Order: sequence, then structure tokens, then C-alpha cells
Amino acid sequence: MVMEKFVVDINHVPPIESRLAACIGYFDGIHLGHKQLISETIAQAKQRGIKSAMITFHPDPWVVIKNIKKVEHLTTMKDRMDLVESLGIDVWIILNFTKELSECSPQLFLDNILCQLPIDALIYGYDFRFGHRGSGDGTFLKNEGSRCFETTEIEQISDHNEKISSTRISAAITDGDMETASRLLDRPYSLSGIVVGGRHKGREIGFPTANLDYPQEYILPKKGVYIGEAEVPQGRFKAMINIGHNPTFNTRNEISIEAYLLDFNDLLYGQKITLFFLHRIRDEMKFESVQRLIEQMLNDYQITREYFDSLQ
Repeated sequence: MVMEKFVVDINHVPPIESRLAACIGYFDGIHLGHKQLISETIAQAKQRGIKSAMITFHPDPWVVIKNIKKVEHLTTMKDRMDLVESLGIDVWIILNFTKELSECSPQLFLDNILCQLPIDALIYGYDFRFGHRGSGDGTFLKNEGSRCFETTEIEQISDHNEKISSTRISAAITDGDMETASRLLDRPYSLSGIVVGGRHKGREIGFPTANLDYPQEYILPKKGVYIGEAEVPQGRFKAMINIGHNPTFNTRNEISIEAYLLDFNDLLYGQKITLFFLHRIRDEMKFESVQRLIEQMLNDYQITREYFDSLQ
């Protein structure tokens, strides 16, 4: 079944025919902590014989509250929608986050939005805040929202005695620690984009790469060479991924992402692909000669093969 989608404004709540068990939050990354909320939401929906829903915000509240033009994320809105749908959520509700919404009181948020939605059960995290300056919390929802719906607060989810959070995962990614990121996300960190033409330097040295044009909001892993996988229209393939400035050939400062797919020979120009980051091999390096670069890439290739062989 295709997930239903609705957009809600502080002054307009569209009609939704189904009764809902809904979780609420921003949910960047859809990590293990978020999955606890989602699982509880789906369980309560099934128990009540109603639909499950996720209520989230767009744009990122910090863009509006702090007037920040660029906020980096673990997932784009499209990524989150796809992940949530794959987990079994029936209804996706986007709250149009405006300056007016950011300045409304918790009571107004409750009366004009939450109580206007057909919610029977609302599930939220222990640290969920809403209303002007985050003045509304779980206690407020439990006390004041009881006339509209039942509430469930999900306690903090920890890993190695530390809170699981998007901030912690982002720090692991920017440090190149893909194992920690994968553990906390419950899947490898990934980013998607469109393959565009490059300067064909990889093809000239025997390692043709797919150059990715990607949304700039993604948090990028630390510059370097990674073992990963690439999901392309033809399937999913083992890959070597480079993030950085490609200093051996490039004198410009822009960061590029390119992937060499093992056991793959087709052209991918104009195709959407998704790259999954599994393990960081090394820093990006500038080589004194093309031959030295080829030798290092052959070594990276061998390390990549051995990595996947070890998983069998």
C-alpha cells in the first residue's frame, strides 16, 4: 500500500479520513532511537485497528528559528519518506514550519494542529519540544492533550551508555567512523545523487568512476577512500568510494564524490544511484605520479576485495 501524504499549516489542517496512531518529531536519519517510536506507533495502530502516521516538520526548524541558510542532514526529506514507508508507516504528515508556527504557544499548537488531526494515540520521545522557544514538552502533552488523544512517551535509547542521536551519528560520519554510524542507524550511512560526466581520469588509469551530483544538505563523511556499495538500476555492487578534492589531478577546491564499482562495466550517466559507506580505508593523498596513484588504487582494490571476502 502506498503511504498517504498530507501537508498541514497552522491555519489549515486538511481532512484525513482515517483515525491515527501518530509519532511526532523531526526524525533526521531515522536511527535506532527513532525506530523505537516508529515500532511503538505501528504496534498501537494495529492494536486499535487504525492507521499509523508520522508527523514531521519541513523545512528544518533551525532554518526558520536561527535563519540558517544551509543545515546539513543525515537524510533528505525524500530519504526519510522512503525509509519510513519501508518500515510500514501508513500516513506521512508534514507540518509547514513557518515563523508563525515557531512563535505559537504550546496551547495554540495543540489546539490548532494536533487536536484538529484525527489522532487517537500520540507517541513522542522523552526530549520532544514544541511551541515558542521549545516551551511545550511531554508533560504538557500528557496533561493538556488528554482531551484529544492518549499519549506515550518513549524513554531515551542508549548505545554504549551514550544517547543515540542524530548529532552523535553526524559526528561519527564526519570523523570517518562508519562502523559506529552504521550501528546507530541500523544500516550503512548512504547518500543519493545523479551520475554526471567527469574528466575521465579514472577511466584513463583503469578505474572508471561514477561522479555523483548530490544534494548539498547531506553530511559528508571525512575526506578519504572508503569501502562501500553502490545501488544502481542494474542492482547493488561492491564499490570503492573517494570523497575529497582529488588532489593528484585537481587544482580546484570543490569536493567531489566518485565511486568505482567492482565487476561492473555499464555507463551510468544521468542515472540516480545510492552509495553506502561501510569502512574507511585511508586519507585522501596527493601522489607524485600517476603510476604511484595506480599502485595505491590497486592496493585499495585488494583491501576492498578482502573486506567483502571476510564477510562471507
